[in-house]
Amino acid sequence: MDTQNNHYMKGFTPYAIAAAVLSLCGGFTAAVPSNIVADWRLQETMVTWIAMAYSLGAATMAPIMGKLADLLGRRTTLLLGLSLFTAGPLLTALCPDGRFILIMAFRFLSGVGAAAISPVVMSYIMTEFPQEKLGKGFTIYMVLSCGMVVFGPTLGGIVLSKTGWRPVMYICMALAAGALAACLLLVKKGEGRRSVQARFDYTGAVLVLVFFSMLLSIPTFGQNAGWTASPTLICLFTGAAALALLVLAERRAESPILDGRFMARKQFVLPVIVLFLSQGLLQSCMTNIITFAIVTTGDRTLSGIATSVMYIGMALGTIVIGPMADKKEPRTIAAAALVFVAAGAALQMLFSAGTGLLLMCAAMFLIGLGLGGNGTIFLKVVLSGLAPELAGSGSGTYNVFRDMSAPFGVAVFVPMFSGGMVSGMNALAEAGVEPSAAKIAAAVESLHSTALVQTVCVLIGIGICFLLPTIYPKKVH
Repeated sequence: MDTQNNHYMKGFTPYAIAAAVLSLCGGFTAAVPSNIVADWRLQETMVTWIAMAYSLGAATMAPIMGKLADLLGRRTTLLLGLSLFTAGPLLTALCPDGRFILIMAFRFLSGVGAAAISPVVMSYIMTEFPQEKLGKGFTIYMVLSCGMVVFGPTLGGIVLSKTGWRPVMYICMALAAGALAACLLLVKKGEGRRSVQARFDYTGAVLVLVFFSMLLSIPTFGQNAGWTASPTLICLFTGAAALALLVLAERRAESPILDGRFMARKQFVLPVIVLFLSQGLLQSCMTNIITFAIVTTGDRTLSGIATSVMYIGMALGTIVIGPMADKKEPRTIAAAALVFVAAGAALQMLFSAGTGLLLMCAAMFLIGLGLGGNGTIFLKVVLSGLAPELAGSGSGTYNVFRDMSAPFGVAVFVPMFSGGMVSGMNALAEAGVEPSAAKIAAAVESLHSTALVQTVCVLIGIGICFLLPTIYPKKVH
């Protein structure tokens, strides 16, 4: 144990590099979907699919890649993830103009790479850090992730404004390739390999991918094609069938992808509901404001700075608000944190065609502050009272739903904004309004409507927070 205590930080170096590059590239490419749509003159609704393709790969594949890591070992899985994360941006940069399906596939590939990297980094902390240093390890990881992603949107916006979105992807490819080389040299062969007796749950893996993919696609197809349209109904029935089969398969599996015992708890269900009501604002607001800024001002750096400020808020929320739950009931702190999110969402209803950087930054900072704090608070609630032998699988299962909440928000709120903008623009054009003016007016109106729905969702989440179970014993006077 002494050797481990003396060298665990040194061994964490390549994993920290991988986590840093993953976060930096995530922020660096935040504005890429909106810029692809603008450059290829696609409908604004296409932003949803390009943004969601990456999130879909990162979220739906996370539990699958985490299980594979148990069989392949940390080193192999880490190198595999970084290889995919290198190939994805390269292929995206080389994609011919107008090849929308290819862009979707390459963004999904990048997401799969991210899905392989994150669980491995978390696994190293849980298994190699001394037990009394686990809090330190997760704090380093969260601060590193939030700290690196702060620079991405601003730098990406500057590069985008000067050269376009393809050089951004080449830069991400180079960063990922550098991380791959570092991990190839620094991570020892066979590191983290486990002897797993149970067979990999292939059936569960396929059904998890199908179900969550359909779950994300239903609101997007519903808002763009119509709730009774064929694509929407196909997703609905396919998702329902996949869910039924998944429940049956996981009951029979030796080592299921999703742990039903852990999920059937109030401590799990309520935080997940709140996450789906609120956490989706993180990426959806970022995507919508980037599109809004491009449409209303033509400035591709403005929204990047605002997005960086949002990540600064997340970092502060993680460091300042999250630890408060160690002293007071998490449900109280979680509700208070969501007040900041609601305020940030509501500020978007004040945006106009001439909205400047200050108001954008204020809205994004408040959203980031509250969501950053709740990230650690809900994890504390979810894992409270859980048997130690279920802590690993429990946190992994929770991570699936936590990771799904962000793309779910993209699937709901991005098409709500982009679809509303298109319909509003068409209505104004029919009324004789000049096309460019109609587009700007429709963007403002649609953002206000979307922000109102977001605010209501967060307010409902605040109410649910007060239903969370208490985890600290009552003081006896």
